[in-house]
Amino acid sequence: MYITNPLRLMQKLLEENYALYKEQEISEKEYLWRIKPIDKEITRLEMATLQDTLAWKESSLRHTPKLKH
Repeated sequence: MYITNPLRLMQKLLEENYALYKEQEISEKEYLWRIKPIDKEITRLEMATLQDTLAWKESSLRHTPKLKH
């Protein structure tokens, strides 16, 4: 199967690594080491997807300090 969606590809990698861990082909330490960069990339891709949406703008506004004159 050829996956063109980068987010779906990262999720597939997570699933594959989890399967290896559950089948005891890799240790918990190895599993956590492998998924950390994948998880960070998923977060980056999700944030990039939301960047131009109303939800992102509303969320950003709540964390921006308001200037007092």
